[in-house]
Amino acid sequence: MTTLQMKWNGLTKGSGTIEAGKMNVAVAIPEHFGGTGEGANPKELLAASAASCYLMTLAAMLQGHKIPATGITMSTELTGDKPSNMHIVHTVQVLLKDDAQPEDQQGAQDLIHNADRSCMIGNLLKETGVKITIEGNVNSTAALH
Repeated sequence: MTTLQMKWNGLTKGSGTIEAGKMNVAVAIPEHFGGTGEGANPKELLAASAASCYLMTLAAMLQGHKIPATGITMSTELTGDKPSNMHIVHTVQVLLKDDAQPEDQQGAQDLIHNADRSCMIGNLLKETGVKITIEGNVNSTAALH
């Protein structure tokens, strides 16, 4: 079970917080809707939920497959304003240890796409008509030097 505690002060020009466990996020109505824009808005929170679910799923899968990853970087873009035209693009880079083998690189590349199919939040959004695209690549730390 997940329980959120929310507080809001003021009306349209107000602001609030969402707390759950170790999360504490400031929220506000976007400026283009008459708010202050001084906090996360629902669309950003939706993108953050989809992105964090995908990222954590990928990290767990890399570990489960014993891929020698040292880190993951990712950016997420959400466009559209209703499920029928909403599109989320996750652009991912997995960084492998210097001594990673070619099969580790291929395994990591495969997991970039497999993680999308295993992400609970992403799958829920897809059921509503949201399109999710994954773009990604794998590099070793040796390739960066």
